[in-house]
Amino acid sequence: MEQVFKNMETAIVISSCDIFSDCWLPMIHSLQKNWPECPYPIFFISNFKKIEEKGIHFINVGEDKGFGSNTKKALELIEANYIILFLDDFFLDDAVDNVMVNDHLNHCIQNNIDFLKIDYRDIIYRDELRIGQSVYCANPLNIKYSLNTAIAIWKKNALYSLCVDGFTAWDFERKGIVYLRKHNLKIISETIISTSFDKMTIKKICGTGAVGRGKWTAEGIKYLKENGFSYLIKNRETEGKFTRYLVSFYRPGSIFWIPFGILLRILHKLKINI
Repeated sequence: MEQVFKNMETAIVISSCDIFSDCWLPMIHSLQKNWPECPYPIFFISNFKKIEEKGIHFINVGEDKGFGSNTKKALELIEANYIILFLDDFFLDDAVDNVMVNDHLNHCIQNNIDFLKIDYRDIIYRDELRIGQSVYCANPLNIKYSLNTAIAIWKKNALYSLCVDGFTAWDFERKGIVYLRKHNLKIISETIISTSFDKMTIKKICGTGAVGRGKWTAEGIKYLKENGFSYLIKNRETEGKFTRYLVSFYRPGSIFWIPFGILLRILHKLKINI
C-alpha cells in the first residue's frame, strides 16, 4: 500500500523521473549546502528508483506518464496545503533565506494566492502590475510562460487542477493557459517585482537549470565539476556552443527570448546540437 504523507502545511516537491536520476545527488547536495535548515519535508517524484538520504522522501509513482500524471499521483499522497515546486535540475546557487520563504508563504495564505513565482531566473517581468509598495506584482496568466514550472509556491489544489494526464513539463508551460481557459479554472497568481529578485527569490544555477532539452548545460557541467560530481557528466550529452549562445538570451526582460526560444525548439526537434 502506498504511504500517505499527512498533515503538513507546506512541502517541497521536486518533480523528476528515473531517466533524470543522475540529477538527484547533485540536487540533494545543493539543498544541503544552500538550505541546511530547511523546515519543510522534501519529496522527490520518481518512477521506481530511489536513493536513501536522510530527510529526503521518494514517492515512486510507477510507469513514467509525464510531468502532469506523475505530479498528480504524487500530490494525491501528500496531504499539504501548499507546495514549493522545483524541477530536479534546479541546483541551488545561493543560500536560501527561511524568513523570506516564510514571508512569501504567509502572503499566499493571507491573500489566497494560488501560484507565487519566486524564481530568480524567471523570464517575465510584471513590474507595471506592482501591488501598492509591496514586493509583489500581479501575474495574470494571459501570455505564454506566465504559467510555468519555475520555482514557485503553489496552493496544492490549484497545482493539482493543472496536472493534466500526459502533459510533459513543456506541455504544462505551452498548453496550460489554454487548458485553464477551456476548463474555466481561476488561478490567482503573483510574482516578485524585478528590483527585489536578488533578495526575495530562490536562486538556481541558470534559467533552464542543469539540463536543457536532455543535455547538460554549460552551467550544469560547471556545477558538477565544482561539487564533486564530474563522474556524472558522461551520462548525457552536453549542449552545443551555438545552442548555449541562444540560451544566453533567455534573460529576464530580453526581447530575444521568444524568437530564440522558437529557434531552440526547432533545433531540438531536428536533433541538431551544434
